[in-house]
Amino acid sequence: MVYRGKVHGSVVVLQPGIQLPDGLEVTIEPLPVQSPQPNPAGIPSARRNGVPVFPASKNGYAPGLDLVNQLRDETP
Repeated sequence: MVYRGKVHGSVVVLQPGIQLPDGLEVTIEPLPVQSPQPNPAGIPSARRNGVPVFPASKNGYAPGLDLVNQLRDETP
């Protein structure tokens, strides 16, 4: 059986609800590190509150919350 957890301060912390008996011998194998997804379209990778931060356009205009709310509230 495989259990997942993360290392915190050189201690493996298992996911909530997993209880293993004291003295149990275990083997720990790190998961492969996933490389970041390529950004072929040049979309900004910077994020603010989980939302991409878009650069200003050539005329200096950057989309703000007013535009975002307007687009969100439009009816199709």
